[in-house]
Amino acid sequence: MPLLVTLAELRDVVIVIWGIIGALFFAVALVVVLMIGFTSKGLLNSIRTMLDDSVKPALTSVKDAADTVRGTTEFVGRTAVTPVVRAYGTFAGVKKGLGVLTSFKGKK
Repeated sequence: MPLLVTLAELRDVVIVIWGIIGALFFAVALVVVLMIGFTSKGLLNSIRTMLDDSVKPALTSVKDAADTVRGTTEFVGRTAVTPVVRAYGTFAGVKKGLGVLTSFKGKK
């Protein structure tokens, strides 16, 4: 008795083999996807830990430096700039006042 007699039986054998191979490929793909997922999760946890250990202290240091610069700027503004602006404003006001007074004398 021949093993494959008709085209219909050959078709049935091909369908069965195709189904078995498809199921095997699906199982392998599922394992690969799970491995990639767990590896990605581990990588993200490692990155998160690295950020917590190295970047956050650096950001704290930068924030402290910015606060120091802000305090220094306010101090310089109060002690050096404000008196100069006040003196210049007074000088400009006196100059303008004298200019107004001298222009009244010239019109008479």
